Amino acid sequence: MMKKVILIGLLIMSTVALRAQGLSSKDDAAIDNKVEQFLKLIEQKNYTKVLDFMYPPIFEHTSRKDMFQVFNMLEQSGIELKFKNMEVLSKQSLKSVNDTKYALIKYNLEMELPLNTDDLKGIAPLLVPVLQGNFGKENVVYNKAENYINVKGQKFLMGVMDPDYSDWLFLIYDSSFKSAIEKTIPAAVNQQAASSAY
Repeated sequence: MMKKVILIGLLIMSTVALRAQGLSSKDDAAIDNKVEQFLKLIEQKNYTKVLDFMYPPIFEHTSRKDMFQVFNMLEQSGIELKFKNMEVLSKQSLKSVNDTKYALIKYNLEMELPLNTDDLKGIAPLLVPVLQGNFGKENVVYNKAENYINVKGQKFLMGVMDPDYSDWLFLIYDSSFKSAIEKTIPAAVNQQAASSAY
């Protein structure tokens, strides 16, 4: 009987501890709402509005233009990006520092790049390595017969709830912004996120 009481007590304590480490239901709902809006804006290719969802201190270390350089480069080449299946896969609470909360959000990204003109077909061999460098070789498929490039991958956002701002804001948590992220986010939070993301 005593073993059962101890076991039940341990289960209750571990459940409470796990809840304390996770996101509150209010934060979870707020993140879901903001990420849904964020991903919808990316699907709509409204990159200027997407920047309104970014954590402003990041712009002290990287330019707004650099944030969506790959997408802009593709569109300037005449490629119409078709985003699909963008959805949140998981959310993980990270350490809080000085009343600022952090969360790591993993999401699915899939886009198709139709190569509708001879010019686009001609630059495809140059474009594929650039995309592979950005999304990983295994996530880029060039279908020469049907004239399109398909890109699939799982990407990360870092959510930041800073008392200086009124809502959850985001960082694109990607190695291409490593230096800017290291200068913006506390080292302990960045380490915790990196161990889950990479």
